[in-house]
Amino acid sequence: DGTGDSEAGVPNLTDSFWLYGGDLATIVTSIHGGRQGHMPTWDERLTGTDIKVLALYVHSLGLATP
Repeated sequence: DGTGDSEAGVPNLTDSFWLYGGDLATIVTSIHGGRQGHMPTWDERLTGTDIKVLALYVHSLGLATP
């Protein structure tokens, strides 16, 4: 549901706070290249299309009203 788990260190993706920015281009960059110490890179495991689809999904979570 995208609400995260603060005890496990998983961020809430449905709120308005985004550590690196919640715009679509930044989400694609985060998925593609990862974030040092926070998220692995996915560019070798997902196709460009898969990354874009995933980024659209994650972006849509931020548009939800809790």
